[in-house]
Amino acid sequence: MKKIFGIAVATAAMATSAVAANMENPLFLPGGGDVYSKTTLGIMYKITDYTENQVLRGHGGSTEFPIWRPAQEFGVGITDRWAAHVIAGYTYDPDINRKGFHLGRLGTTYRIFGKETNFVWDMYGDFHLGGVERMKGKLVKSAISTTDLAKMFVFNYDNYSNGRWGAHLGTKFGYRWSNLSASAYAEVLRTWGNHNNEIDVSALSSLVAGLPREISVDIKSTWEVNAGANVFYQMSDKLSGGIAFNYKHHATNGLEGIHTDLLPDVQTAVNGLLKNFKDMRDRFDEYALSFTIAYQFTPGTQLAWYIEDTYDTGARLSSNTTNVKIESGFRFNFMF
Repeated sequence: MKKIFGIAVATAAMATSAVAANMENPLFLPGGGDVYSKTTLGIMYKITDYTENQVLRGHGGSTEFPIWRPAQEFGVGITDRWAAHVIAGYTYDPDINRKGFHLGRLGTTYRIFGKETNFVWDMYGDFHLGGVERMKGKLVKSAISTTDLAKMFVFNYDNYSNGRWGAHLGTKFGYRWSNLSASAYAEVLRTWGNHNNEIDVSALSSLVAGLPREISVDIKSTWEVNAGANVFYQMSDKLSGGIAFNYKHHATNGLEGIHTDLLPDVQTAVNGLLKNFKDMRDRFDEYALSFTIAYQFTPGTQLAWYIEDTYDTGARLSSNTTNVKIESGFRFNFMF
C-alpha cells in the first residue's frame, strides 16, 4: 500500500513539473542556467468609438487594420528560484501612421514558494522602458467647425511610447494540480514625468507669430495599475491551453508646462492656448479576455496561437477607446 502511494505521489510530482516547465503556463519560471526566447507575431483589428477626441480628429467609427504587433521576450534562470527577463513590443498602425514601442520591460522575478510545493508565490520588479524613444504628438485643428477655443484644437499623440521611464512592482500567486494550474497577479506602475517628447504645434503658426514648428512640454508623473487571472490546462504531453482575463488602468496624462525656451510674448500666448491640456482627460481602462492553445514539438520548442478581445472605457478626450479591438497571432517559444 505504501509503495502504491509513493508511486502515485511521484507521478503527480512529475506531472506538476511538466506543467510548470511549459513556457505558455503563466507560472513558468526557467531553472538555473536555462535560457528561453518567446517571439510573438501579432495582428490587430480595431474600430474606434466616438469619444470627443476621435470626433474632433474626424476619426470616429474608423476601421484600423492591419495593426502589426510584434514582440520579443528573453529570459534566463539565475537559480531555480530567481530569473531575469527583458520584453519589448512594437506597434505599427499604417492607417494613422502611429508607430512605436508599446511595451518595454527589464526585470527580475523571485519565487518565494513553488519550488517544492504546488502553491506558487512570486515577487517581481521591472524597469519600465517607455523612455527609450521620445513621445511624439501633434496639435491638430478640429475636424468640426467651432468658435470654442477649447475645442478648436485637439492633441493627437503617440501613446505607445509615452517618453517616460518608470518602475513596475508586482506579485503573482497560483496553485498547480496534476494537469491544471490557476494563478493571478497584480502590479503597480509608477512613471516619472519629464520632457522627453516632441510636440508639433505648427497648427498654431497662424495664431502665434514666432512659434517654432516643434516644442517640448513637461509631462506629469502617473500611477497605473494592472491585474489579471488565468486558468491553464495540460491536455497531453504535446497539447496545452489557457484562458486569461486582464485589467489595465491607464492614468490621465497632463501637461505641466512648456519646456522649450520661447520669447516672452510667444510663451504667454502658447501658455494660454495649451492650458486646456493641463488635464488631458484621456484616462482609459482595458478589460481583455484571451485564449491560447500551444503545441510542444520538442522539450525545448513550442508554438502557440492566441486571440484576445478587449473591451475598454475612457474619458471624453481619450484617443484609445474603441468599439472593437481584437488581436491574434502566433508565438514561437524556445528553451536553450
